[in-house]
Amino acid sequence: PNTELRSSILQGPLPGAMKDSSGRQEQKVMFEQSHPKPPTSFVIKMALCACVNSALLGYDTGVLSGALLYLRDAMDLSTQQIEWLTSSMNYIAIPGCFMAGAIADWIGRTRTLFFASLTFLIGALLMAGANDYETLFLGRSLIGIGVGSGLSIDPLYIAEISPPEFRGKLTSYSETAINVGILAGYLSNVAFMWLPSEYNWRVMLAMGAVPPFVMMILTVFVMPDTPRYYLKKGRHEEADRVLLKITHSKEEAKATKEDILASIEQESKISTKEGWMLVLRPNKVIARMLMITLTISALQQLSGVDVILYYAPIIMEKGGITDRLQQLALTAVAGLGKVMVLFIAMHYLDHKSSGRRPLLLFSYLGLALSCTVVAIGFGANSVVVSVLGIIFFCGAFSIGAGPICWLTNSEVLPLSIRARGMTLGCSVNRLSSAFLQTIFLSLTEAITPVGSFMLLTVVNILGLIFIYIYMPETKNKTLEEMYGHFAKIVGITVDAEQGKSQVEMDGKKPELSDGKGQHENSAPQDPVATPGDRESSVTGMDRNHSERGEGELGGRELSISEQRDFESDGKVRDEITF
Repeated sequence: PNTELRSSILQGPLPGAMKDSSGRQEQKVMFEQSHPKPPTSFVIKMALCACVNSALLGYDTGVLSGALLYLRDAMDLSTQQIEWLTSSMNYIAIPGCFMAGAIADWIGRTRTLFFASLTFLIGALLMAGANDYETLFLGRSLIGIGVGSGLSIDPLYIAEISPPEFRGKLTSYSETAINVGILAGYLSNVAFMWLPSEYNWRVMLAMGAVPPFVMMILTVFVMPDTPRYYLKKGRHEEADRVLLKITHSKEEAKATKEDILASIEQESKISTKEGWMLVLRPNKVIARMLMITLTISALQQLSGVDVILYYAPIIMEKGGITDRLQQLALTAVAGLGKVMVLFIAMHYLDHKSSGRRPLLLFSYLGLALSCTVVAIGFGANSVVVSVLGIIFFCGAFSIGAGPICWLTNSEVLPLSIRARGMTLGCSVNRLSSAFLQTIFLSLTEAITPVGSFMLLTVVNILGLIFIYIYMPETKNKTLEEMYGHFAKIVGITVDAEQGKSQVEMDGKKPELSDGKGQHENSAPQDPVATPGDRESSVTGMDRNHSERGEGELGGRELSISEQRDFESDGKVRDEITF
């Protein structure tokens, strides 16, 4: 928020002062909007630390794709055993996703990441030392618990410490880390394939214990928890220390703290049962939010990304590439392209000329086209065309579908359901991935690679249509402003001064007010939309003023002319949005 302007309003301006200075104030606000201060170095460092957790999943994805070739030969695994071994992690990740939100609220974000990494480490070592399929499966299951517990927490951690103007870019660090981990796994396959085949796959899998070990050290010695968690637990001194590091001034830190405390106060009034009821029986606004976030989560994996990343060497083998070095090297090239394109996406996520929606549309169009190219390559027995299609697929995924999925989950949902909503999003994402991994190789054998990739083309076209119809642009919206943004989308009027839902635009006549500023037939509003939620331009002052029903501001009575000045000035500035 613009704390200097906010302070001047709170102190109570002299009659006419607000009107006389409104032009300069609006210019200052518009300048700060177009030239936002960059995140502090502390925010960037902590975001980089948090996304090491995502690298765990990336390395596992990359290294297993190559290790499966040697595991299949060493243990004589069938196609169905390979499918279940690969997909088991994602099935087991689902209960981990459901536990993550509650655990993160109980012991904190960083401790949750610590225990998730510990579980992952144990699972990686079990797989590396396995002598039978059952032990492999057990280790893979432990990795699933670690992935499910941590996957939704590091984007949440980053979102809670990031300024809104850069939240898209910083949250995309997690997707970048996944891709860097995938590339590291692919390179590890190439590096260790020269070892004897009896144990080269063991070394590949054992290296997967390194990232979780690093993550455990970071969570204990480097990363503090988020201000929101500290304040929720009443640990104000620790929260103040972190707030001073993630903001640019004491005034900004104080204003941010007030906003967090106000939202926590409202959140505390909602029991766990009531919180889940908001998800299971949502109002019109939250229903739209959940529909978008859950569908985007499912579409990301139904696009076919995980089956291509895990089974790329096997797919290439089916396409006619029999040399192991060529299989692994070409897979690594696809991984490298995936990482390089992601850096382009990071630049445009918050760019004034782009945003989330256009990148998603471009991404799913590219995914549909690339799957078609792969199918054509298989149909024409052209290895080159198929490989180019896979590389193109990886790039198209990274430009939008990859990073924006988790960004949408962390920024769209209101605080009242954010943890539960991200839990559901993570679960849907992992379930979709597991489902496709379980059937893809068998499907390829049943309807040929051409048929399976054309099926993926159809899925991605459906995803493109869904995004075109339902996905709004959410760039540069604060977490607190998002509810009002979606309320307008679904046809609920949001009063410019009160910042709350008034009447559903469903053809019903509005009933009389209940005396508390809320109409009887109005749609349920975000339970945590508070005076500190920055939905209005003066951070709730106009809302408090209206709810009290008094002409007070800064502790003194306003004249009628001053009230008009305040209301008029507030309406103009509300369109600018802090």
